[in-house]
Amino acid sequence: MQNLCYHPWVGLDISPQGQFKPCCKYQNDIGTTLDEYLNSTELTNLKKDFTEGKRPQACKRCWDDEDAGLPSKRQLDWEYIFHKQDPGTNSLKVLSLPFGNSCNLACRTCSSLASSGWISEAKKLKQHLPNIKIFKHQKFYQDKNFIDKIKEKSSNLLHVEFPGGEPFLAGIEEHLDFLDYLINNGSDTISLHYMTNATIFPKKEFWNHWKKFKKVDIQLSIDGTEEKFEYLRWPGKWQEVNENVKLFTAITSPNLQISVSHTVSIFNIFYLPEFIKWCLQNKLGKPYLGLVTDPTWYSIKVLPDPVKSLVRDKLDRFILPEIVSYMNSENLINKFDDTIKYIKILDQHRNQNFSETFPEFYQLLKEAKCQI
Repeated sequence: MQNLCYHPWVGLDISPQGQFKPCCKYQNDIGTTLDEYLNSTELTNLKKDFTEGKRPQACKRCWDDEDAGLPSKRQLDWEYIFHKQDPGTNSLKVLSLPFGNSCNLACRTCSSLASSGWISEAKKLKQHLPNIKIFKHQKFYQDKNFIDKIKEKSSNLLHVEFPGGEPFLAGIEEHLDFLDYLINNGSDTISLHYMTNATIFPKKEFWNHWKKFKKVDIQLSIDGTEEKFEYLRWPGKWQEVNENVKLFTAITSPNLQISVSHTVSIFNIFYLPEFIKWCLQNKLGKPYLGLVTDPTWYSIKVLPDPVKSLVRDKLDRFILPEIVSYMNSENLINKFDDTIKYIKILDQHRNQNFSETFPEFYQLLKEAKCQI
């Protein structure tokens, strides 16, 4: 069926806050325990919708990508994990397992939900942004019963994702123990996917374990270079990340792949061609482009139409029609006041300067009479 997604049957995504859903793109958390998730009415109804050929509303992020001509997670997993073959529906095949939300960065487009680095930031900003949410620093991976229940469902895995927080920062002992479990159950058929902010180079124990898996993709999540990186990935230092990139790309192993993920937001949309060029020059390949949807005020859809037009003119020259299509697919200009408010407050709090960091884009906004 054209709209079918297998994740409700064979996928499990655990959020950095320890909540459960079929995949990372699904908009709702379905349960706070594995049993609650598996026995939920929402999961049952989701399966029913897919078998009837419907497009469930909570899967909107995939539908938006596909409608814009971008590859969705649904499509990518069908091609690269399931290899365009029915994976069956009787066991867990795809698992996303973060080891809490421990992170050393407080990136502009992130929050305390996925980054412990944002917790102290959010508390300080509460007086200026009273509606800002403050999530707990989660360490659910230390709960042996929690991990054991996941292991019970993991005997037939094809693919495991380790997102953040930052996967090479915390829970190392538990992480390596889980890899040992996979190795003891036949890791030669399992692929691994890491999403790291590239500020921490993995310990040698990881590399020793990874040799025993079918494939290991280490995806470096980088949203810009030099001063743009430091603005967006505060308080990260570009020099440290750049050196780690060199270390990653210098390693050769038949089952290892280094890739890049680029979170496209209002901050870096205008500089997308330059970033792609940097990736290619550094032998990283073309980056995976993820579109910011939350927080809404950082989505490229919030840009005023005159600015969208100027951005389109540049991106069209570099043959990026899907990004342009996504940008123009919805008008969220009503959120642009929030965009300006958050930029100004965080700039002042972090002693940063939007206009100096993104001068060309700032000029476009000025020409469009945006009060920023």
